[in-house]
Formats: sequence, C-alpha cells, structure tokens
Amino acid sequence: MSDTATHTRTRGSKVRQFFQWRNSIAWLVLVVTLLVQLAIFNHLQIDEERAAERQFGLLVEKTSEAISKRLVDHEQILLGAAGLFDATGEVSRTQWRIYHKRLNLTERYPGIQGVGFAEAVRPEDIAAHEQRVRAEGYPDYRVHPVQDGSVLLTPVLYIEPFGARNLAAFGYDMFSEPVRRQAMRKAAETGQPRLTGKVTLRQETHGKVQAGVLMYIPIYRAGLETDTPEARLQALRGFVYSPYRMDDLMHGILGAADANLSLQIYAGDAEIPEQRLFASLERSHAQPAGYRQLVQLELYGQTWTLQLESLPEFEAYYHSNDTLVLVGCLGLSLLLFFLTSSLALGRSRAEAMAQEMTEHIRENKRALQLSEERLSLALKGSNDGVWDLHLAAGSFYASPRAWHMLGYRPGELQADLKLWERLMMPEDLPRARAQLAQTMLSNVDHFTTELRFRHKDGHVLPVLVRGYIQRDQDGRALRISGTSMDLTEHKRIEQMKDEFVSTVSHELRTPLTSISGALGLITGGAMGEVPTAMQQMLDIAHRNSLRLGHLINDLLDMEKIAAGKMTFDLREHSLRRLLDEALASNQAFATHLGVNCVLKNPADVRVWVDGLRLQQVLSNFLSNAIKYTPEGGQVTLHCSRADTGHVRINVTDQGPGIPKGFQSRIFEKFAQADASDSRQKGGTGLGLAITKEFIERMGGRVGFDTTEGAGTTFWCELPVVESSAPSADQGQLRLLVVEDEPDTGRLLHLMLRDAGYSVDRAQSLHAARSKLAETRYEAMTLDLHLPDGSGSDLIEEVRTDPKTRDLPIIVVSAATHFDQKTGYAGVTWLHKPISAAQLLIALSESLEQTRPHG
Repeated sequence: MSDTATHTRTRGSKVRQFFQWRNSIAWLVLVVTLLVQLAIFNHLQIDEERAAERQFGLLVEKTSEAISKRLVDHEQILLGAAGLFDATGEVSRTQWRIYHKRLNLTERYPGIQGVGFAEAVRPEDIAAHEQRVRAEGYPDYRVHPVQDGSVLLTPVLYIEPFGARNLAAFGYDMFSEPVRRQAMRKAAETGQPRLTGKVTLRQETHGKVQAGVLMYIPIYRAGLETDTPEARLQALRGFVYSPYRMDDLMHGILGAADANLSLQIYAGDAEIPEQRLFASLERSHAQPAGYRQLVQLELYGQTWTLQLESLPEFEAYYHSNDTLVLVGCLGLSLLLFFLTSSLALGRSRAEAMAQEMTEHIRENKRALQLSEERLSLALKGSNDGVWDLHLAAGSFYASPRAWHMLGYRPGELQADLKLWERLMMPEDLPRARAQLAQTMLSNVDHFTTELRFRHKDGHVLPVLVRGYIQRDQDGRALRISGTSMDLTEHKRIEQMKDEFVSTVSHELRTPLTSISGALGLITGGAMGEVPTAMQQMLDIAHRNSLRLGHLINDLLDMEKIAAGKMTFDLREHSLRRLLDEALASNQAFATHLGVNCVLKNPADVRVWVDGLRLQQVLSNFLSNAIKYTPEGGQVTLHCSRADTGHVRINVTDQGPGIPKGFQSRIFEKFAQADASDSRQKGGTGLGLAITKEFIERMGGRVGFDTTEGAGTTFWCELPVVESSAPSADQGQLRLLVVEDEPDTGRLLHLMLRDAGYSVDRAQSLHAARSKLAETRYEAMTLDLHLPDGSGSDLIEEVRTDPKTRDLPIIVVSAATHFDQKTGYAGVTWLHKPISAAQLLIALSESLEQTRPHG
C-alpha cells in the first residue's frame, strides 16, 4: 500500500513540473512555434493553390492549341487536294488514291477517317453521272438518298482509304442532310473551309457510334467568275472533304495526354448535352471539380465549347500532404516543447546535450563539406559534365563543364527536356529516340551510350553519356541523372589506331609476302644449293617472316572483331567433312615436328557455322597442340555430344599442361604462359582470344581441361542442326531469315523449318541483299538492328525493287513502337520474345494477302 502511494506521488510531481514557472519558457516556445508553423502551413497552401492553378491553365492552353493546330493541319491537307484539282483539271480515281497514299495519314495524323471528293451534280445530270461511275468498274453504284425537288446533289465520288467503313459513304448525297448542307453552302458561297455541326457519319456501320463532323473546301470550275456568292454557287464543281469520328480524332490529337484532366467538347457556344461531340474522363457529380474552365474555339465557321475539369488525381498531387504537414508541425512543436522543458528542468543535462548536438552538427557539416570538395575535385579531375533531367517537374540542369564542353555559357540556351534533341546531330536523332524509349520501357537503372552533338562552332562532338534512372514503384521513370564525357581525344586516338592498322595491312603485308615467298624459294632449293651456314640463317629468317605474318593477320582479326566489322557466313555443314579438312591442313606441320595427328569418333552431325572461321579455330587448336606435344607424341581430334542440341569438338595433346597461375588468363589478348623473350614456342598470344570470339559469335562456347604434366584438351561446343530437317528440293515455300543474333536466328530457323518451310539465313544487310538478288523467296523475317545498318533501309530497298515489291516482311525485333515508321504495306510487326504460334500465324496471314484471289 505504501509503495503504491509513493509511485502515485512521484508521477504527480513530474506532471506538476510542467506547470511550474521555471517551465514558462517551454510554454512560450510551444505557442510561438504553433503560430509560426500555422503561418507557414497557410503560406504553403497558398503556394500549392497557385501552382495548381498555373498547371491547370497550362494544360487547358496546351489542349486548346493542340486541337486548333491539328485542324489547321487537316485544312492544309484539303487545300493540297483542292490544289491538285486546280492544277490538273481532272483528277482520276487512281491519282486520288496515290495522293492519299503519299499523305500517310494513318501515321502522321491519327484520327482522320479519310479524304474524299464530292462532285456537284444537277438533278438532270444524275443518270449520266451514275452511268459514268458504273463504267469505271462499280456496277452497283447509285446516288442516294433520292429526294424530290433537289436543286443540287453532292454524291461522294472519291473516298480514301476506299474500304471498311468508308464504303458506306460511296455515292451518298451529302447535300440531302441539313447540317452538312448548311456547311457546304457556306463553304461554296465564301470559298473558305467550313466545319459542320454535330452529325452521325455514314461510316458508323458497326461498333460504338461516335459523334462526327466534316470539313469542306469548295472547288470551282476553271474560267468561271467567282467574285460573288451567287457566281461561286454557279461555278461550283464539288468539294474536297474529310470526315472525322470525334473520339478517334481527339485521341489522335491528344494522344497520351494528361490523364488527370477531364475534357468535354460541345458544338455551339453552350454546354448542351445533345450537342456534345466528345467526352474523355468524367468525374463524379458528387465531388465537384477543384478547377474548371470553359474555352470557346472559333473553327471554320463553327464554335466549339471546351469544358475542362480537374480530376481528383490532379488535386491530390498538390494537396495530398496537408494532413501530414499538420501532424508534422504539431509533432515538431510538441517535440520542441518537451525538449525545452527538459532543458529548463535539467540545465546541466541540457547543456551537455546541447554541446553534444552542436558538435555532431559541426561534424556533419565538416563531413558534408569534405564530401562536396571530394565530389568537386573528382569531377574536375575527370573533366566530365554533370546533368539532371527531372521528368516529373519538367526541368533540366547541366553543370558549367557540360555547357563548356559544347561551347556554350551556362544559361545561354533554354534548358528544357528537349534540349538534347536540339543539340544532337539530326541524322542520329531517330535511333537515339528509339534507344531511349527502349531503355525507359525496360527495367534497367543504369545505361551507357555514345552520342554525337553539334558544338556551338559547328563541328561534331562525340560524347559518352552515362546515366542512372530513378523510378517509382510501378517502374516509371521519374528522374534521369548522369555524366557526359568528351570523346574527341578518344576518337582521335582510335583514328590513329585505325590508320596504324591500315598501314600494317597495306604497307607491311605486301613486302612481307614477297620476303616470305623469296625466302621459301631459296630454302626450298629453287635457286640452287645453298651453303650450310647460310642455310641455317635463311631458315631462321623464313620461320620468323612467317611468324610475323601470323602476328599481323591475328592483329587485323582482333581489330575487325573489336570494331564490329567481322562478318560471318553461317551455313549448314557436315562436321565430319570440316574435321577431315582441318586435320589435312595441319598434317604437314605435324609431320615437320614429328607428331602424329589422329581423328577419333567423328560425330556424324551437321552444324550451323561459318566454315572458314571454324577451320581457323580448329587450326589454332591443332597447331598449339602440335607445338606443345613432344616429338613422337600424338594429338587426338575427337568429338562427343555435350547434350541433345550441341556437339563438343576436343583437341587433346601430350604436352606439359597449362600452369595453374595462367589458366584464368588463357583466353585474354596477348596472354602467353611464357612471355619472356627467350621462350621456346612462338605465337602472337591472340589465337585463343580470336577463337573464343569466333565460337561465341557462332552460338557456341569454348573451354579447356588440363593437368600439369599430363597434357591439355581444348574444346568448343557448337549447336547441332537436327537431321529431320526437310530438304530444300521437296517443294516447300522458301523463306529468308535476316537476324544477326545466332541463337535467335537458329530459333526462327527451327520454328519455320518444323512448320514445313525451306529456310535460308543471313546475318547482315550485305548478306541479305546478296540472297535476295540470287533467290526468289516467298516471305522474309527481318531484325531492324543489324551490324552493317538498319533493317528499315532493307525494307525500303525491297519495296522499291519491282521483283520484290510484294514480298511479305515480318519484322521480329526487340525495338519498341517508336521504330515503326515505315509506311509500306505488307509489313507485319512482332516484338521479341515471340512464340512459334505468333510467328506462324503472322506468316500465314501475310502469305494469304499476297495470293491472287479469284
């Protein structure tokens, strides 16, 4: 009982301490901080409100400008069509189709339903008009609807694209409908483009019915007066026009617009539900919009009323943290109150704590300053520029070094998210955009790429760009930051290296060939008997000239591999034949050194390889094994099946084995177990590095097994071509697969071959051009990114060649939709990864479209 009372008195005394006069400073701090934070909170709310209003206004202005600009573009399309009539007098249906195809409206202006021509016909000329159109190959053509008392008819004569929904408008008399007639009459009387009010298009034959509008531009007969409205009506020849399904049109105009905005468009100057042309996202009436604005656009004789409202997501972006800020303010005030109370009630303890906190702050400040100094010195030492793209805020920052690198002063150019596009070389921009889009859509956080920018003085500046992508929880990019490094000096050194390699190729190999040949003739006795002492010196000179030739050839091979210029001609080969040829090629060298070479257990399989490159690999394996095998020893060439899809080729010697300390570097460039000047075995140190590159480029892998003092086995594994493949002479349709990645190319080959097609493969644009010139193919698969260029160039070449103009092309690429810029027909897009079913369905549909129909 006594303990309980004591505990209660102690707790009560602690509470009473907060209300003692010594704690008055803490209460004052609480009141002041609450008042200050309330003022700050109010100021923050005002700033947020202003920012939201500005952002909403910008979105409204952006939307209005986008609609007006797109309709101006559509006006230009129709003015061009009118100009075609004015220039030629008569425009045939074929010419109209060519004009429409040249416009490429689907890609350039998505949302437009088509481009048409409606001919002005008097009632008495209807029969002749219908007879003329039927004679063009349309026996069912008729003008509709037929109304008594009509003084003028405007049936749709041309409409492109001439198919699908647009067929319903063919022959339709648009002058018979009041809303269309009003706009057409105004256009004819004024000679200016005119829009209709809200109508239901003839194209609404299926699916959801959308509100529609049409734009008309009149065409007059040449040589007739057009000074007055009456004269224009008399000279009227017809109208070029475009119909628009409003939902399609607005989605084409706005694209991926801000989803936090609701847009409704009404025909007229009032928000009448019956006159609503378009509605995007609508918010619930139970929750009024925080921001709302009406905009009226005067468009070609019509008034469009745009009602724009913010959605809850927009408002939440600016006001979602109010509660958190209030709680934080209150928590901070209470924290300061209790801290002040603690300081007031325990001065000594408070002073010690204050001193400790002060020292900690100073240490953090010193550490921060030191970190900033290190970062600044590191950037100065690297001479790199720093940049930052804040996608959410739409801002861009670049360090002074980044600006100076391009020849500009900081702030000299407007810094926005599109600045890099304006500074980049124009010819590089499409590929750079595609690479950026692919990186943004992937899940990688870091990237490195090389870009070319235009310096202020006009010269090209190569830059290495490294970046880090900060993403949200859904994987969307929020911010991109990184560095840029001037590669001018690096490129100069590369050019010097290329020039040196070119010198080696052209200036050293020619005389070296003559020297080696001459020495070979002399040592072989072609010039007569040579004294013994001189013979030894000549043998030494001949061997070293051959060794120097091998070194030069290896250097050139490595240079081609590093520069991506090494091409491979992959074909189906008999492995037994390749092994026999390799053994025969190295038999003379083995005989010279007294080594026996044998072939054991050759696999009776076919492999998909470049025969010459594989011979170079086997020759390297065999020559090394022969050199390190003692005289009288044996080198064995034998095969084994690594798994059902690969075969392993083994070359085993009886040499001393590979030292343990050298095994990890054996496939590196210029790596040699004995690197001294007095080593007994010659070599460039490049052979195995070249071998590794060759095998991996052919879809295989390379390795070795060794025991010191007991010999070494070098091996490579290659993919096997299944023996069940149908032969090319059994009547199958022949296809061409253009793919530079070996595994993907082999996968496509197997998919198509198993489906009963005869398949050829090419790994570059050059190889594909050669095969297309030599062989007739029924279809072709194509990768866009090839070692010697873009697959888009090959599409253009195929479509302009009369022999291959109708060849179906299936693009199988990891590129995104940003690469789909070709306007040619007969091109199907499949994005990696794909299944066999996807490939075969696309191929079947493409072949079906090219077959003649009865």
